[in-house]
Amino acid sequence: MKIVITAGGTSERIDNVRKITNSSSGKLGMTIANAILDKHRKELDTLYYICAKDSLRPKNEKVKIVEITGTLDLEREVKKLLTSETIDYFIHSMAVSDYMVSYVSTASLLAETIQTSDNPNLAEVIKNNKNVVGGTKISSYEDNLLIMLKPTPKIIALVKDLSPQTFLVGFKLLDGTTDNELIEVATKLLQKNRCNLVVANDLANIRSGNHKAFIIDGHGDKVIANGKEDIAEKLAERLFEND
Repeated sequence: MKIVITAGGTSERIDNVRKITNSSSGKLGMTIANAILDKHRKELDTLYYICAKDSLRPKNEKVKIVEITGTLDLEREVKKLLTSETIDYFIHSMAVSDYMVSYVSTASLLAETIQTSDNPNLAEVIKNNKNVVGGTKISSYEDNLLIMLKPTPKIIALVKDLSPQTFLVGFKLLDGTTDNELIEVATKLLQKNRCNLVVANDLANIRSGNHKAFIIDGHGDKVIANGKEDIAEKLAERLFEND
């Protein structure tokens, strides 16, 4: 049996010094990995643990750590694993950046681009601006710095396309929603990406110390878990019901 767990957050480079990051310690991913190792070590061949350099991680001889920085690194490693290995379970708990840097400019440079363009589509002119700030490190003396972002690849969408037989667990995190809204959004994620399970969390609950999560399957059945350890235990149990 081979399992992939993604954990922690990603960082998207602005220049060689500055980054946009998703704040996630990787604790939930590590806790899930440890629960699986405790219960199913004998059946497990390899647990590939994809994470950032500073993420929390499990320590076991069956764990292979794959370090990444940004979403494109993650995409490359996921594609490599899913096309070169038979992955039985893919648990995608990583907080992946929704956006990455398209270009860095200034208000004056962008204004110059707009003024000199004969394209009437202003949105297109701004999107394709080539009048940018270059170099490996942006000067700290630049005024009115502008960072244009573009969407990152949706990693979860790759899994079933590349490996239809892999059991896929997705995660959804919202903030300040009702239980019904959270379940509805998580169910849409499950259906869109052909997940077998989705773990749905609300950030407001986590901040308040009440980390309640719903583990939802494709039949609409839901299991409630409270806290990272309980999420990990119930998820590990639910996964291996299929064996």
